[in-house]
Amino acid sequence: TGRPKGVAARHANLTAGAPHHPRRLALAHSQRFLHAFAIGTNAGQTMLLNALTAKAAALTLPRFTPARFARLVAAPGTGTVFVVPSIAIELLDSGALRDRDTSGVQLIGSTAAPLPPAVAARLATAFPQATIVNYYTSTEAAPAQTTMIYDPARPDAVGRPVGGQLMVADADGRPLPAGTTGDVWLRAPHPRAYYRDDAANRATFRDGWVRMGDVGRIDADGYLYLTDRHQDVIKTGAFKVSTVEVEAALHEHPLVAEVAVVGVPHPVLGSAVAAAVVARPQAGADGLTLPALRGFLADRLADHQLPARLLLLPRLPRNEGGKVLKRQLTALFDN
Repeated sequence: TGRPKGVAARHANLTAGAPHHPRRLALAHSQRFLHAFAIGTNAGQTMLLNALTAKAAALTLPRFTPARFARLVAAPGTGTVFVVPSIAIELLDSGALRDRDTSGVQLIGSTAAPLPPAVAARLATAFPQATIVNYYTSTEAAPAQTTMIYDPARPDAVGRPVGGQLMVADADGRPLPAGTTGDVWLRAPHPRAYYRDDAANRATFRDGWVRMGDVGRIDADGYLYLTDRHQDVIKTGAFKVSTVEVEAALHEHPLVAEVAVVGVPHPVLGSAVAAAVVARPQAGADGLTLPALRGFLADRLADHQLPARLLLLPRLPRNEGGKVLKRQLTALFDN
């Protein structure tokens, strides 16, 4: 909803799956793991737990800046780096990794938002010795999650379940067969709940399952593919457009650093596809015109998926967890 809500977690929920044997501690390949997550986010709290249960020591920054982060990435003993997609993009585009030795990093973990395939490929190039992993969960569902090791053969997949169960269901909560699009649910042992919010609990939690608010499908091999957030699906004319698909295609453009796609009011279609774009630092804005972007996307997307509006911004509005505040973007298109 965008309105902050407290999420209560039992001790058993927080410690589920924690390693117990000293020879089987998490992140054992690292002397230190590095992140820059805000402490009030689920990702930041997971890092606090890692500091207690992992072999590696925690290394963090009070505020992310590419130069400082890059120095810590290349510091001896940094074997694991956790990012959100916005941090990854800023780090890659800043040039701060240039001429730095990243060979000691063996794991790059990304969370909080889907990792665009084009960004995952760039991370794999920048960190040639690292395994690139995308984690999909929510504050409500943790520690249940899906994990996906970057695989060019499955660029859009967000992985298979770890630490819980995964289901795609219809509107009544009944499981759907493989390949069918529906609501995404995750289930963890010792589930969480909203604090003193019975109405929100009834809408989100059911028999230990958590409704993620996402639309997706599971393929025959058990991999989850997200279509969109429920509230972000754009109904334009007779079509429903996935903002995730349009954003992934725009990320392939060589001049695009960041992008967010939203629906804006249209007098005939109901809604139109609109893209807010941040150019890469080394790129001029001349190539980022609406006709040029539509031409670039013509072979990648259907006609009804092509943006009808374009907004060039110096940065996207984000919350402390790195997620784009799309409601603010929609209002900007009205100005």
